[in-house]
Amino acid sequence: MDLIRAFSRHSPKPLALVLSLWAGSSLAASLSDSLMQCQPAFFKDLYQQRAELGRVVALKHDDQQGIAWIPVPDRHDSSTSTATFSRPLQDKGLKLTGYYDSVFDLGSEGIYYFWGLEIDASREAVMAAMPQAGWQEAGEYFISRPQIKPSAQAPWQDNPAAVSEIAPAPGSAEKILMLSVEGGKTRMLCSLQGSVDVTLLRQERPDMTQGAAR
Repeated sequence: MDLIRAFSRHSPKPLALVLSLWAGSSLAASLSDSLMQCQPAFFKDLYQQRAELGRVVALKHDDQQGIAWIPVPDRHDSSTSTATFSRPLQDKGLKLTGYYDSVFDLGSEGIYYFWGLEIDASREAVMAAMPQAGWQEAGEYFISRPQIKPSAQAPWQDNPAAVSEIAPAPGSAEKILMLSVEGGKTRMLCSLQGSVDVTLLRQERPDMTQGAAR
């Protein structure tokens, strides 16, 4: 309140200015819509918006491939797998507050890769802002667009079994959009899991072939 009064003595539009500072920046295009597809094109969209994103978080990019990514301190440690934005980004009426990138090696069940956005909103608010995802409840999560690759040579196809939380069959890989709440924070994440070889990882996560795999 003192800040608003201070601006009011020197600025003709104090309240609008202060509120704009509090609200954060707006993105030219929706990153949440891009992430929802769980496609490698997400990293091209990060590249297209690297100027705006670079104001709130450190980025790396590859001009030749036209991709960008947000490095985290250590994606193999859940306590350091988030890059927090210096101020929120407004996207579809939601406040994006950080980027999450984590890897879990579950041995015989395969390696699980997670990447996506932290959002300052309830899970219900995120689902309401993105009804086109067609969210489905799956245990403690809500999921969308589950896909499976039965073998390295097979194409991606719909995977209705994901709703039943059945682990990927040996030799197969899964890709899914999920909405979770971890430590009081809502995360919208893409997950790539199961039998993920180097070729598939390079296809789905081009950022991890750019010296960002550590």
